[in-house]
Amino acid sequence: MINSDKDKDKNKDINLKGQVEAVIFASPSPISEDEIFHVLKEEPGQPSLSDVKSSVGQLSKEYKEKSQGIILEHFPNNTLQFRTNPKLSSILERMFATRPRPLSRAAQETLAIIAYRQPVTRVDIEFIRGVDAGSIIKNLLERELIRCVGRKDEVGRPMLFGTSDEFLRVYKLKSIKDLHPLDSFQPCQSSVENAFEKIKDIENKKIQLDEMLNFGQELEKTDLDQKNLSEN
Repeated sequence: MINSDKDKDKNKDINLKGQVEAVIFASPSPISEDEIFHVLKEEPGQPSLSDVKSSVGQLSKEYKEKSQGIILEHFPNNTLQFRTNPKLSSILERMFATRPRPLSRAAQETLAIIAYRQPVTRVDIEFIRGVDAGSIIKNLLERELIRCVGRKDEVGRPMLFGTSDEFLRVYKLKSIKDLHPLDSFQPCQSSVENAFEKIKDIENKKIQLDEMLNFGQELEKTDLDQKNLSEN
C-alpha cells in the first residue's frame, strides 16, 4: 500500500520540500497548496499547511533564480504546475513535429466573443458573427479553451459557454479580469484627430487640384474660342 508504515519510513530520507516537489511534478494538472497538504498530511512529522506553503515558496524561489529548462508556474486559484521554460520553445517545436493547428480567425473571433461576453449561448455568438458557430464551438471545446458553465433559463434550456482554466493558462492570465478592456482596442483621441487632419488635408489638396483642373479647362476653352474668332 502507498501509505504503509514501510513506505513512510522510506519517505523520511526525503525532506518536505522534496516531497512537495514530487507531488507537483506527478500531478497531471495544476495542483493547489491545499491539495498538496492533503496528500502529505499523513507523512512522518505530519506537516502543516503552513509548512507546505513554506516549501512551495522555497521551490518557487529556487526555480526562479536558476536558469533551468523547467519552471514552476503559478496559475489562478493558487495552483501550481511544472512547465518547460518558454525560452526553449524553439527546441520543443522541433521535437514535436506534429503540433495542433493554430486557431483560425473565425475561431479566434468566437473565442473573443465568449471571453468578453460570457456566459453566452450559441445563438448569441451566431447573432454577433452572423454565421453558424456549431463546428467552431465544438473545436474550442475539444481544445478545452471553453466549457459549458450552465444552461440559460429559457425555452430549450440552451447551454451557456465560458472560458476555461486552460484558456487562462494558454493566454497567460491570472484571471478573466486580466483581459485587456475593450476600450484599449479603440484608437486614442490624438490618433483620431490626426487621422481627421490628414483626411482634411487630402480633401483640401483635392479641392485645389480640382480648381487647377477647372482653371486649365477654362483657359483651354478661352484659347479655343479666340482661335475660332481669329479664323472667322
